Amino acid sequence: MASITALGTVQDRLEVTWDDGETSTYPLEWVRDHDHDEATLHPVTQQRQIHAVNVDPALTAESAAVDGDTVTVVWRGGAGTSAVPVAFLERFREPAAPAGRITVTPTLWDAATLVPTPSTPYDAIMTTEEGRTAYLTQVATYGFALATGTPATAEATEELVKRIAYVRESIFGGFWEFTADLSKADTAYTNLELLAHTDGTYSHDAPGLQLLHCLYFDGTGGESTMTDGFRVAQELKDKHPEHYDTLSRVMIPGQYIGDGSHLLSARPVLRHDHMGQLVQVSYNNADRAPFLLPHDEMTAFYAAIRTFEEIANDARLQWRHVLAPGEAMLFDNWRALHGRASYTGKRKLCGSYLNHEDFESRLRLAASV
Repeated sequence: MASITALGTVQDRLEVTWDDGETSTYPLEWVRDHDHDEATLHPVTQQRQIHAVNVDPALTAESAAVDGDTVTVVWRGGAGTSAVPVAFLERFREPAAPAGRITVTPTLWDAATLVPTPSTPYDAIMTTEEGRTAYLTQVATYGFALATGTPATAEATEELVKRIAYVRESIFGGFWEFTADLSKADTAYTNLELLAHTDGTYSHDAPGLQLLHCLYFDGTGGESTMTDGFRVAQELKDKHPEHYDTLSRVMIPGQYIGDGSHLLSARPVLRHDHMGQLVQVSYNNADRAPFLLPHDEMTAFYAAIRTFEEIANDARLQWRHVLAPGEAMLFDNWRALHGRASYTGKRKLCGSYLNHEDFESRLRLAASV
């Protein structure tokens, strides 16, 4: 932890000079708002208990001092004192837009560079914090990972899901088992080829992750494919920046019609956060709903999506593998485009959706230990 070499207040701000010579400034309103006393910050829930309306914008400081690992500010006019940890000030020493994502850096990959396949033993995931963290870190890094040695039962697979987060309900239910019987109005319930896609383009909040486990397969074909959507986006941006721009702006509707529902939502293929960071790749040609833009915009859209599909389904970018019983695959549905070759015979899978925020929460908790 950095230490403070100089401290003082100037008009409406607190000035802190660090041991590396850099200086940070904090508005006095901000210091009061982030007081760590129990009346301001609940000691158990860590929820703020002071409201902005109760912070005087004309607040001024009488003095400021470092007391061990805490900075204490005495307010003028008998308004009391505020105490803020030095480590907390250091955390915010550089002004920046707030980030709402995990800090694991994605590794972009193609078929040649993804060696070996990211995987963690099921027993390690289920019995140790280190194993669970390793599995989730692989998913955050590469977009997917296998839990090897998973017992080929729905019960064991559901326990694996619950070891990560709670099961997310959807039009398909919660934890599901399925085969090619068209019991739902979706081509996933067939033995047809499925090209690279993400799920839930018809949901306002598309499922963050999906876990799939093949419990039984007696047939031919059926290779699962996985493509790094972030790598696809980077290639598109480098080679066709105009298409990248189009797919970052055009809102594409997705819909699900059947089973007593008509779900409809819209988002761009490439969704960025408030800092301009790509945070979601969202595309499902099968679920793309009809829409019409002005002629030139529609033509630009078709050119962009055609190029995107060509890259996303290029074999050099795809991991291909026939999932065997015992290989439970967890993947980031906001990043990884998944698919499946057509097959013959009988195949039974199980799995569920999970929320992205729960996955991220698990990684943040692991990082804080």
